[in-house]
Amino acid sequence: MDAAERPEWAGKPVRQLTVGELTEALVYLEEREPADDALSRALAAQLAERTAAVC
Repeated sequence: MDAAERPEWAGKPVRQLTVGELTEALVYLEEREPADDALSRALAAQLAERTAAVC
């Protein structure tokens, strides 16, 4: 995948992603095989932290 094909969020640090970008990134990773488990866990943890802060 070259830079033109990467989603906009691909170059951002995890902590700077919006909730929408975190969700999109998780879906993106789930659609790829093999998925990056460490990155998926980091994204899921960040999403959980953000959504828990809203509740």
